[in-house]
Amino acid sequence: MSIAEKLKQYKNKNIHIVGIGGAEGSAIVEFLVANGISSITGHDFSEKSDFKKAFNNTHLSLKPKEREEALNHLLNLPIIINFKDHYLKDIEEADIVFVSQVWFKYPQNMPILENLKDNRIPFKTITNLYFELAPCQIISVTGTNGKTTTSRLIYSIFEKWKKENRQVKIFFAGNDRQNVQVLDKLQEMRKDDVLILETSSTQLLLNSDISPHIGVITNISPNHLDDHGSFENYIDAKKNLIRHQKKDDFAVLNYDDLQTRKIAEEFKDNSFLFSRKEKLKEGCFKDGDKIIIRKKNKEVYVLNIKDIKIPGNHNLENILAAISSAYLFGIGPEVINIGISKYTGTKHRLNLLYNIDGIKYYDDTQATTPEATVAGIESFDDDIILFAGGDDKGMNYKEMAKKINDKVRLLILFPGDASEKIENLINKNKIDFVKVNNLKQAIEELKRYYKKTELTKGSTVLISPGAAHFYSKFVESTNKTLKDWIKLLK
Repeated sequence: MSIAEKLKQYKNKNIHIVGIGGAEGSAIVEFLVANGISSITGHDFSEKSDFKKAFNNTHLSLKPKEREEALNHLLNLPIIINFKDHYLKDIEEADIVFVSQVWFKYPQNMPILENLKDNRIPFKTITNLYFELAPCQIISVTGTNGKTTTSRLIYSIFEKWKKENRQVKIFFAGNDRQNVQVLDKLQEMRKDDVLILETSSTQLLLNSDISPHIGVITNISPNHLDDHGSFENYIDAKKNLIRHQKKDDFAVLNYDDLQTRKIAEEFKDNSFLFSRKEKLKEGCFKDGDKIIIRKKNKEVYVLNIKDIKIPGNHNLENILAAISSAYLFGIGPEVINIGISKYTGTKHRLNLLYNIDGIKYYDDTQATTPEATVAGIESFDDDIILFAGGDDKGMNYKEMAKKINDKVRLLILFPGDASEKIENLINKNKIDFVKVNNLKQAIEELKRYYKKTELTKGSTVLISPGAAHFYSKFVESTNKTLKDWIKLLK
């Protein structure tokens, strides 16, 4: 069935889009209008006069001129847009409601949207559109930690593969805020193309009863419990990624993670495991300095560990997941080897910003869970100065605090309820500790610390919050990049 035929379900329907100024909402409306669907009402709870600022803050993947053009185009579409004074006006008359992935977190939406959903009005997200409409094979990655890096590793492999298969196109989109959505490319996609999606647990809540050809779950630990209500609900949302796979589809799962190993038992007909700790009878694993794939009694060498450019055991797990996905798709080990060895890292995930007088500064601001920050700390052997803190998502900080006590010399803690949890768990008699309100204060405290403390060359400043909203609150709001702030230490 063509995309045009699939889109008939939206013709002559009263469609409402909540959060039309967001990256997902604006992509949805642009796509629908471009395909001849214009009976659309958009909603945004900002004032009309503030809409430009709100739009710019959610379209960081676009350059300033591109943002301005995209905003002007959106405002001139043949649709109705309800701003703050008329927010959700007439939404009770909707036949279909498109929402952002965290629509339920905003008090402005409750209880109106909750009641609509309970009354069986179809709710959809941008992920539903990708799964329902893409004519090509989809590889989709989810997990508590590592989904961004794993998705980009897969993309790196497939980009290399594409050079040898020039008729094929590779598309990449999803949950990462630095990505441009590719709904507008759906008409270009052909059966032999590949769409790689990073997918969050909240995007998987509104399930389309469709699963990707290859679904990857990197790991699962308690996170977003404020969104899901319980750890069990969170796990169940992750399972939606692979719940509807067909016989020839694959679920790539982490053997070393308790929850994903349990899922592998539940979905064993589709499961393919990876491990950095065990030599699996079948799967992808580390064997000494080598990465090996074993499938149907055939063993294939893929890569030597020394060729990997990104640090940390957690990244080794991400690499094993990416290798598994590419191999199951049918890509040979030589191409996989090049795709992995050429990959130097994901923006805001253990990215080296500067090496100043032998002290290295790493941007790890995508580490928004305590587990991700623990993985970052474990990536380094020398002295660590840690910037951390932010908003809590119902997570346990005991292990992160233990790791801070063991390996961190100075903790610079930013405001937030997660920060309060961390502060209550650390041993202030064992490590140096200071609280700041912003990056300016953090840089000043760091300068003072350098004057009174001898640090060895090879020491690390790790900006790894372990909590939510650090980047938006403490970096984006300053109109400076993290690199600009660190540069002040030169």
